[in-house]
Amino acid sequence: MSIKHSDNYYEILELPRTCSQEEISESYRRLSLKYHPKLASPENSAVSEFKFQQLAEAYEVLSDPNKKGIFDIYGKDGLYNGIIDKKGNLKGGYKFLGNAHEIFEKFMGTSNPFALVRDGEKMNDEFGSAFGSAYGGQKQPPKEDLPPIKIDLECTLQELYNGCVKNVKYNKNVLGYDQRTTQNKEVSIDVEIFKGYDKNTVIEFKGMGNEAPGMKNSDLIVSIKEKKDEHFRRVNKDDLIYIQKITLAQALNSEPVKITTLDNRKIAITMDEIISPQTVKIVKGEGMPVYRKDTDIRDLNVKKGDLFIKFDIEFPEYIEPEKKDEIISLLKEDEN
Repeated sequence: MSIKHSDNYYEILELPRTCSQEEISESYRRLSLKYHPKLASPENSAVSEFKFQQLAEAYEVLSDPNKKGIFDIYGKDGLYNGIIDKKGNLKGGYKFLGNAHEIFEKFMGTSNPFALVRDGEKMNDEFGSAFGSAYGGQKQPPKEDLPPIKIDLECTLQELYNGCVKNVKYNKNVLGYDQRTTQNKEVSIDVEIFKGYDKNTVIEFKGMGNEAPGMKNSDLIVSIKEKKDEHFRRVNKDDLIYIQKITLAQALNSEPVKITTLDNRKIAITMDEIISPQTVKIVKGEGMPVYRKDTDIRDLNVKKGDLFIKFDIEFPEYIEPEKKDEIISLLKEDEN
């Protein structure tokens, strides 16, 4: 296997300059497996390592819109040395840290290329023959599946209302470089919480669990746990109940209710009746977002359930006798 040095990231990834981000990712996936040092035959290991490093640098640059923009205009020299902005200041300056294996693991979700080969990643004939000559020619059938890693992820009602990304740390068995031994290691993964997730939501990450020699990686299963909120209670999955504390005077005056929503909006709800302990005010479309698979965290036009406002009326502990008689007299007049 021969290889040449190139300063053209598009050439390294075998792509035209008009390529899309999807094409950049797909090409890196294909070529990083083709040239992964662990899958190379012994006589090609050094060349594969060099190409593997080139691919990682090319992907790191072209997958970042800012770095890609500088490279497209100023080339590799401009990317490495930085550029002068309109104010005369030096901007940027990139250096590849040689962390090709870290980039591969972050992209693939595993440091074990053997698991990806077993899972059906496409390889061309050159890669397939190299893999076969180095490791016996035929893939061994997978053993019994490893059990998944299961973790609970606590989310506030506000996080489930607005959507967010949470970084989760967990421990897993990771294959060593020799592909025969494992060590327990703390790793992390970003979990995207979509608007409307609830306590019954389970998120599955394929191949992100334990690794073992000659076996397919197990899965990581994340179960959402909903924290109790101080002001809101979730019911019927998409509805919310809010308990509004008011004084007796406010109840008799039918004062508007002011609420801070879970996305920090201030809303005022007018009341058209005297408020009693049995009063329930329904506000349409102010409940929890209704989860859909195609919902985006940044999507503002999400269908919502309803908000039910109930009232906790605080009665005075003491009323002077003359004022109490006056109130009773007024109430009797209303009865007549």
